[in-house]
Amino acid sequence: MGNRIDVNIAGYALTVRTERSVEHMARLAETLNGRVREIQKSGVTANYLNIVMLVAMELADEVLTFEDRLRDLREQVETLRREREDLRTRLDRKSRDLLATLDEALK
Repeated sequence: MGNRIDVNIAGYALTVRTERSVEHMARLAETLNGRVREIQKSGVTANYLNIVMLVAMELADEVLTFEDRLRDLREQVETLRREREDLRTRLDRKSRDLLATLDEALK
């Protein structure tokens, strides 16, 4: 069912039900509040809702960027896996050819 954890985001108290730990939720709230403070310092807007929405957009952008990077890395890993298998196949073939040549030379 989840724990009920109280957090404070941008000055607003919020109770969430989650399986996450209290420490994790505190880190989340601290991260969000830090981002809110950064935007407040920049003076972009004074409206808390706008600030929180800007933070949400920044975080969503980071998530998408990380997902893109993860997808790229997975594709690279798959390419390397295929290359490794190809090299293993070629090495096996060359080894067999070499052994056949040596067997033939020793006859």
